Amino acid sequence: MDLPTPAEIISLRVKGRGFWKWLVVFSVLAATILAGRIYSSQSTQGFRERKKSVDSKVRILREIGNSFESSELKKDLQKIENYSADLNSASKAGSIQEKTDSLALLERALPESMKRWSEFAETSSDKLLQHVAKESRFLKMESEDRHPLTAKEEEKANDYFRMAREEWLSGNKFRRDGNHLYALVLYKRSLKYSLSSLKVSKLPYPEEYRKAADRLIK
Repeated sequence: MDLPTPAEIISLRVKGRGFWKWLVVFSVLAATILAGRIYSSQSTQGFRERKKSVDSKVRILREIGNSFESSELKKDLQKIENYSADLNSASKAGSIQEKTDSLALLERALPESMKRWSEFAETSSDKLLQHVAKESRFLKMESEDRHPLTAKEEEKANDYFRMAREEWLSGNKFRRDGNHLYALVLYKRSLKYSLSSLKVSKLPYPEEYRKAADRLIK
């Protein structure tokens, strides 16, 4: 068998280098495409998680805002609602940049709104607690003929008041720690339990809390 000539050996080496060169190019290209797809998937997942977080905050603000009358806070809530609507619109038909911008705008606006609303809810739930405590004392001084309550009803009303106070105290702790979202959830529970205590005691709701009672008490 004839051995390859030096020229043939050089030719094979050149061809081999060309093959490896193209193999490297295609490998880099494939890796770039794969990395782009992974990044896109992670970006989409990150956007969804962030949107889910802001949606939960808007929802609790809406629930509190629709239960109380405050012209200043209503304006604040309307601003948040507008940002939320823009985000939902961008999520359905907007570009990636529009989605990112609308989400960032809502994320920047929410912290101050959450703080203002938690301060309002703390004061409001505390005021109702004081009202329930005062009315309960008056109720005990009345005769059974004027305001009859069974022992079971009285116990239930007291339990509701105790739970309302516990939720209020827990809400204060979370608010001091800067967790205004969970503070709002706890203040809302406190309001509900205080209103439930009044209902079981057959006592009327204060006028400013009637709207909250309509929404929270079934």
